[in-house]
Amino acid sequence: MDKVSIIIPVYNAYDKIDKCINSIINQTYKNLELILINDGSKDDSIKKLKEYEKKYKIIRVIDKENEGVSKTRNLGIKEATGKYIMFIDNDDYIDNDYVENYIKAIIENNSDVVISGFRRVNNEGKELYKMTLKNTYWSRYIIITPWARIYRREFLIKNKIEFFSYGIGEDVYFNLSLYSKKPKVQIMDYIGYNWLDNEISVSNTKHKGLNDSIDILYLLDKLNEVNKENDEYINYYIKRFCIWYLLYSGRDASSSQFITQYNKIKTWIRDKEIKTKITPLSKKIKGESLKNRIIVLFFGIIEKIHLLKFFSKIYCKGDNNE
Repeated sequence: MDKVSIIIPVYNAYDKIDKCINSIINQTYKNLELILINDGSKDDSIKKLKEYEKKYKIIRVIDKENEGVSKTRNLGIKEATGKYIMFIDNDDYIDNDYVENYIKAIIENNSDVVISGFRRVNNEGKELYKMTLKNTYWSRYIIITPWARIYRREFLIKNKIEFFSYGIGEDVYFNLSLYSKKPKVQIMDYIGYNWLDNEISVSNTKHKGLNDSIDILYLLDKLNEVNKENDEYINYYIKRFCIWYLLYSGRDASSSQFITQYNKIKTWIRDKEIKTKITPLSKKIKGESLKNRIIVLFFGIIEKIHLLKFFSKIYCKGDNNE
């Protein structure tokens, strides 16, 4: 029975970590190593983690200064002793058969990574919505997270796949780096990951508004570096990501900020020759939701007919008294 290392970066999670840890302790698959890495929490998280460590042999606690989730996960990869690696966020939790389903799939198909969907839940555990992946090539790009998947650790180490530390896109960089190395990927229609709808979490707030401290071009340069073969799927994903970045982060920005960021991105795409024949209507992105196709298609249309500035005046909620 192969060992699975589950890595959880912990930051100020004293009041919410119990459900996460208990969901792992109660797994039907028992050969587990749970690595809890306290990333310089300011509350009593380390005290609670140490209590769990004393009680359960599968738990190993690492305490370090605050460096952010990327460096914390990278440390977890280095410290892991399992053949396979999984990541979980400290306020989320998993179904009892979660690891069992993933380990069975990755062993049976000799895969390097197995990916599946998730359900979004509230604090009471009520399902808000769920994302189920179809068995298509594009599905690997639909959910770009470190969780709801299992990785073969040897593949990560051999190909030096790591998270890079920045204010945005660490998950995107990690997985596009992985895909650029041509891993054997399997898509599974199972759902066992429960992603907590937490409005005050860092992941839900740090990208809202076009933050001057974050240079989107720095991230795009990093993504382009790993795409040495100029893969058309990665190129389409990058373009799609840029649209989502503008729409999501730009919602709370001003119209002028939106247009400034758009012009920077457009110039970068042109200069780097990010080209692809894939379109929002393409069969190559089978599995993509109709909603996502329409959003990308709509953005492209208003861009072509030069109505983006007008659109930004209506769409952006920031200070538009310019």
